[in-house]
Amino acid sequence: MQKIFFIIGLAVLISCTNKRAEEAKTLNDTGVDLMDREEYTKAEDFFHLALRKGNLPNELEAGILRNLCLLHNFRNQLDSAKFYAKKGFEAADKDGYFYFLNKGEYDLLNKDIQEAKSNYERAKQIKPDEMAIYNSLGMIYSGSYGGEFTNYEKALENNLKAYELSPREPLAEALATSYMNVEKYKESIPLWEKLIEMNPVKMEYHFQLGVALLFSGQEEEGEKKMEYAADRDENCRKMLDEMMVN
Repeated sequence: MQKIFFIIGLAVLISCTNKRAEEAKTLNDTGVDLMDREEYTKAEDFFHLALRKGNLPNELEAGILRNLCLLHNFRNQLDSAKFYAKKGFEAADKDGYFYFLNKGEYDLLNKDIQEAKSNYERAKQIKPDEMAIYNSLGMIYSGSYGGEFTNYEKALENNLKAYELSPREPLAEALATSYMNVEKYKESIPLWEKLIEMNPVKMEYHFQLGVALLFSGQEEEGEKKMEYAADRDENCRKMLDEMMVN
């Protein structure tokens, strides 16, 4: 079976104290939720509204700028993504968590993967319990940035940590896929089921649940799930046809 990994970029939720910062954080958090749902235009509006509050703490501003970087990256607007990543590490406290996190994003966009890993590890030393670090390392080790860095076991380790820190839909999807990549199909089943509860209209989740069931020994139920998804989604039909050929 072809190994599939869904590239998920995730935003950071930042805590603040003063009123202006709290208002900006609320706008940022709304933007994060919209970005999770792939409502990018609305998300961008909220991120810019957050920045317009002005005179924000450096780390909050740097976090919002990172979210804009991720948003433009999801849209394949790489020049804009690089612009916001650079602004993000320039706005952050020098040698602080968001400095290294944004620098890592900037390095990824410039395909300097080794330097990105180094910056994420330095960010981890400052804040070892921040989801974004583990998500980004999970993407690198999944092979999203070249086979040289692919290590599915390390990808699983990082995606599991990210999900434990923030059990949101994109992280559940990344973890479920990571289990599939190391052929731990049974472990992925509860995650695909949870994802279907979260987003029942996304046929890819139904299809991947079918694959997991199939390779866990539940062939009949797995085939039904895959056919169900394939009948309702063109991409799922293509994946099923490819599996039939292989």
